[in-house]
Amino acid sequence: MKRIIIFLFIFVTIMVQMAIFSQFTIQSGKADLILLVVIALGLQPEISKLDNVIFSLFAGVLIGFISAEPFWIVVIVYMFALFFSLFLRERLPQIPILTMFFCSIVFMTLHILIQAVYYQFLGLRIDFQTSFQNLILPSLMINIIATLPIFLVVSEVRRIVFPSLEEL
Repeated sequence: MKRIIIFLFIFVTIMVQMAIFSQFTIQSGKADLILLVVIALGLQPEISKLDNVIFSLFAGVLIGFISAEPFWIVVIVYMFALFFSLFLRERLPQIPILTMFFCSIVFMTLHILIQAVYYQFLGLRIDFQTSFQNLILPSLMINIIATLPIFLVVSEVRRIVFPSLEEL
């Protein structure tokens, strides 16, 4: 039952991202709420690693099928973001919000750079400076603004679904 609630939360977040946040753009940059949710779920100590992997795969597969970008790029970036956040969760357990900001900056940049390289292999001419100014920096700005609210919402959902012993 707990996993089903998290799956529904991820599904609702995908719907909110596709319906509402896809309309909020700064130049060509958009928010990637699902990446932020995957990172925030990875930083929650009460959720097991197996559950985090399942949630990340679910989110990556759904976004991979829904969006126009290649399926494998989304799944790989989301899984690396999850494993990196799990690694940092064990190393820096006292500062999850700072870890969330760091992971979101690193993996949003990595995600867009991998997309740009992929599109260059397809034959599209994408100048690095243009993609950096029009896509990477605006996307980072939107994601940095959305990082704290997403972390707080995911923390509340975790408290409801996976309460710790102190919260019972």
